Amino acid sequence: MSQTTDDNKPVRPDILKITLNPIAGLMDDPEVTDISIYSHEKVYSQRRGKKLERVENVKWRNETALMTAAKSIARRMGRNLDDQEPILDARLPDKSRVSIITDPCYDQGACISIRKFPEHNFTLSDLARFGSIDDNGIAILEIIVRMRKNILIAGGTGSGKTTLLNSLCGFIPKASPVVTIEDAREISISNELWAAFESKKPKDSADTEVPLSSLVRASLRINPKWVIVGEVRGKEAFDLVRAFNTGHAGMGTIHANSAYDALLALESLLLQSEFNSPRAAKEMVARAIHVVVYSGELPDYSRKIQEIIEVQGLDYAVSQDNPPYKTRSLYKYEFSHYDENEKAVGQFLVGEPPSWIGNLKLLPNFKIPDFWQNKQQTDKENTK
Repeated sequence: MSQTTDDNKPVRPDILKITLNPIAGLMDDPEVTDISIYSHEKVYSQRRGKKLERVENVKWRNETALMTAAKSIARRMGRNLDDQEPILDARLPDKSRVSIITDPCYDQGACISIRKFPEHNFTLSDLARFGSIDDNGIAILEIIVRMRKNILIAGGTGSGKTTLLNSLCGFIPKASPVVTIEDAREISISNELWAAFESKKPKDSADTEVPLSSLVRASLRINPKWVIVGEVRGKEAFDLVRAFNTGHAGMGTIHANSAYDALLALESLLLQSEFNSPRAAKEMVARAIHVVVYSGELPDYSRKIQEIIEVQGLDYAVSQDNPPYKTRSLYKYEFSHYDENEKAVGQFLVGEPPSWIGNLKLLPNFKIPDFWQNKQQTDKENTK
């Protein structure tokens, strides 16, 4: 985040002042969330809730200048960009996330993507104001967190997974020790008992790596109540699922195209790590994950909490050898149509109460929400 002088003129860290000077205006613009650089003269930006658009009159002098900028970023991160290491994923001094791909994996010099770090964390109330969720959905998510259910947040790139994760962390009691584990830190929570860990990339062939999986294992030794992994995409899946099955509440994000697909994606990661048995991987996932929240981006670039499902185990009635996951829909967004401005129109619907609704009495000063009480009453009347 830019600092200011007494004259209120922005002073950015030298990496932004020198290396990224052509896009300084985009970095300072609070409405810009993403910057994509495809060549020295092809710069695009995405504003909140809008499509990616080309930025005119913003460019580097030539491809050599852009490559020099990319390598300068890498050096300041203590990393290299060359033929042996053409990919960089790191965090800038203002906490924005930068990804760079260069020759020989990219034939136009350097491809740079910057995901800007927001000036403040969005709350679920903010997301409701943007139309991403409604009050009933917020109430359901608060109950899920307060009941210490293990949550998997799914979605595609740019669908709002990390924003949602940060918002949910606001429901964690302040006295609960929390550990967050990420490749590049994006999670920010207000708990005083919060330890934030980042993986370590090797600076050269002689340097050592500290992957997410090692940090997940190490984090359990400091006795956290919550273990939160920014993105589950490798061997850390096994350690995370094992932690969830040993009394630690947790959250994590994963790339998937639906809530159900998120379970399959996690299962696939387990099979790539420690499991030889697909059946054992399924059973581990079914026990570890209690709830999946799917955040999706619609064609009008709006983001919606499209589905919240409860995971109820495996459905052996369908198959003993390869049982599917048994789920219950707690909440969903039902798309209707696009209006004259090509904006999505739809409604959020509350589904069935969770199987653990009777345990809500364990929460102090809490009662079952009206939308679930009414649902239970309607179901009783329909069975008469």
